[in-house]
Amino acid sequence: MDNKEQGKAISSLEFDKGKTPNDYKFLLQKLKSMKEIINLLEKNFLQKEI
Repeated sequence: MDNKEQGKAISSLEFDKGKTPNDYKFLLQKLKSMKEIINLLEKNFLQKEI
């Protein structure tokens, strides 16, 4: 990743003041569900390894 791409990535991560709390709640729920899915996949993978 060169400096130009890095700058774009950083600027896209900046806090957007126009976001509503509902957007953040939705994103937080998505992250939690993704975490649960990853945990289930890891658990299933480990069981298959044994």
